[in-house]
Amino acid sequence: MEEPGPKRTPDPLRPRHGGLRGFVLWTLAGLAIGAIGSLVVLRIINHDPTPRMTPEVFYAALERWKASAPPDYDIEIQVAGPQAAVYRVQVRGGQPTAAWRNGQPLAQHRTFGTWSVPGMFSTMARDVDVVERRAEGRAKPGEVELILKAQFDPQYSFPRRYQRIEWGSRRGSDAVAVTWEVTEFRVSGE
Repeated sequence: MEEPGPKRTPDPLRPRHGGLRGFVLWTLAGLAIGAIGSLVVLRIINHDPTPRMTPEVFYAALERWKASAPPDYDIEIQVAGPQAAVYRVQVRGGQPTAAWRNGQPLAQHRTFGTWSVPGMFSTMARDVDVVERRAEGRAKPGEVELILKAQFDPQYSFPRRYQRIEWGSRRGSDAVAVTWEVTEFRVSGE
């Protein structure tokens, strides 16, 4: 039975069950969870497992390469970054004899060695020098901060993967990354 008394009519201006305040809180909570989830997904997708390279790791790898370097090899390197390309170098008797960029032969013999293993180590050595100067407080004016990552071949110790990240680039962006990866290394005669 219904109790006697005045019937209450719902007030359309009075929020029910938390109303606007509850809606705002749930919306903010949903946005926060979505943002955190997006960051986790981006981290998983973009995670680069290449380990950081210290000067000590670099010099040890260089010495291992010098001790085990085959005199004859062919190497192919995929470069990603502002000047992306695929390089291929033929080394015989420890000297680069031919080189290609994106399948086209390089014309100047002096450029053949840039993507040979000693040429790659030379490029890395310049970057390591920048890192060492900065660590010692001797950075040159306008010199960018570098983060270096590398993975070396377990048998020959050539740089299988190398990543150079510039922070505070003069080119106006926050970070400029150049990555190379050896996609083929074949010792001649094997």
